[in-house]
Amino acid sequence: MLNINLGEYKITQLGYIYKDIKKQANLLESRLGVPKFAYYENKFKGTYKYRGKDTKFWSLIAISKGIGLQIELVQLIEGDCIFSEFINAGKEGLHHYGIFVKELAPIKKLFLDKGFEIVNEGTTGIVNVLYFDTLDLLGVYLEFQEGAKKRRKK
Repeated sequence: MLNINLGEYKITQLGYIYKDIKKQANLLESRLGVPKFAYYENKFKGTYKYRGKDTKFWSLIAISKGIGLQIELVQLIEGDCIFSEFINAGKEGLHHYGIFVKELAPIKKLFLDKGFEIVNEGTTGIVNVLYFDTLDLLGVYLEFQEGAKKRRKK
C-alpha cells in the first residue's frame, strides 16, 4: 500500500485558533516582531460542509505574511465548524497546516482513498478549502486551499 508523501507539498500557512485574535496578534507583533496582521471578516459567506452536513459560520481572520510562512489567526464568532469544535474542546493555539494547491480534486481523492476523513470543506470568497483529520498523525489538521481560477480576457 502506497502512503501519501507529504514531501510533495509545501506547508505555506500555520493556522491558529484563538478566542481573541486581536489580542493574540498584538502579542505576536509586539513580542516576536511578527509583521502587522491584516483583518478580514468571513460572515456567513460561501458554502460549507462540516462533518458532512451543510453549515454556516462567521469568523474573523487575521493574516501576517512576512516571515516566510503565512500566519493565520481565526476567531470564531458564530456557527458550527471545525473552529467551534476546537474552541468547545477548550483549546486555543495551533490548529492546522495550510497547503496551497492548484487543484483540490486530486488531493481529495488521494486522501479519501487513504482513509482520511474530511472534517470541513467549502468556499470562502475566492478560495476553496478542504480540511482533513490528521490529528492522530500530526497533532493538527491539514488544510488544502485552491485559489479561484483566473478568467481569461476576451
